[in-house]
Amino acid sequence: MGSLTIGFRPDRSVGLGIDIGSRVVRVAEVQQAGERLELSGIGSFAIAPGFVERGVVTDPGSMGKGIRGAIAQSKITSRRATFSVPSYVAVLRWLNLPRLTDEELREAAKFKVKRHLPFPVGEAYIEACPLSGGEGEEEREHLVMAVPRRVIDSRADALEAAGIEPVRAELEAQAILRIVDARLRRKSPLWSDASLTIIDIGGTTTHMYVVQNRQLHFMRGVPFGSEMFVRATAEGAGVDAETATAFLSSEGTSLDETGTLQIRAESGIASLPLTSELEKLTREVLRLLRYFRSLYPERSYAGILDHVLLCGGMAGLRGLDTYLAAILGLHVDRMRPLSNMVGSFDTESFKAISARQEAFTVVIGLALSGLSRSGLGEGRKEYSREFIWARSA
Repeated sequence: MGSLTIGFRPDRSVGLGIDIGSRVVRVAEVQQAGERLELSGIGSFAIAPGFVERGVVTDPGSMGKGIRGAIAQSKITSRRATFSVPSYVAVLRWLNLPRLTDEELREAAKFKVKRHLPFPVGEAYIEACPLSGGEGEEEREHLVMAVPRRVIDSRADALEAAGIEPVRAELEAQAILRIVDARLRRKSPLWSDASLTIIDIGGTTTHMYVVQNRQLHFMRGVPFGSEMFVRATAEGAGVDAETATAFLSSEGTSLDETGTLQIRAESGIASLPLTSELEKLTREVLRLLRYFRSLYPERSYAGILDHVLLCGGMAGLRGLDTYLAAILGLHVDRMRPLSNMVGSFDTESFKAISARQEAFTVVIGLALSGLSRSGLGEGRKEYSREFIWARSA
């Protein structure tokens, strides 16, 4: 799809992203004029347990009402959006496929991937993205992605209930890679082929991605995330989950080198050890690193596991990057998706968002897809409810 120009000057393109998570929905609108990127609207709202089950929106009407309210409060004007598909519901396989037309390629991918699926191939959206291969080669490597149709359809229904046109669906991984790609290109042309590891700490799932030459080469998830830290904080501080979430999101809260949470409040400073939860997180990350190394000869991953980028709701906790760097023995940075971007609202609000911007990594990546002219996503085809996913992140 091309750039969107809704209600703005012809030289200004607009992208709207909507990230439906397991516990939080986030919306963001980004505008571009020349080289200038402007965050023109951003917001979020919490959803109750049960509103999203295994990636499926169980009540699209109610979800749409919440999205509509968040968009209105954020003063977002776009009415066409790219929306998220959770990585944990997707099946990814790297397969060699022949050179075919798009439709033939999709059918070939369905045939080869169906035995790997935990759901019927007829109930899935399938997309194949070419990764390698020269002009003369009969076959080349493709990344084949499969997602249950009910996941995408229920999310599209929620957007439509909010008065928003769903134009493209993307894996959370694709949105994150778009942010990483922009970051690498800003550093230097020499960084365009850089490789690194991404750790995305979501509400209920933590994912590890390995990127080489701007392409996704590895993805694995473990079934726990920031909710584990929210529960521990709530129990340790004797507060409810909402208050514990506010503590963890506060700019005055930090994690020290011993794994102790330092909560600064009006009544003073409270210390709360999170060593048990942090040990579980680091143990699982180390297990995933070992698993990745076991899949490839050492020369193929040399150096790429040395640099880690953190994103997700927990990544903005001050001191977490330093703590993980010490335990993992790796260089760890926060994602910073708002880098090189300005805000069209007051300075204090933009500073507050910037302080915890890692939580908005996926939704910013989705919004940026609306500014891209390289994607092939055309949204739902009339009468068929088909989706074509963005082929590049």
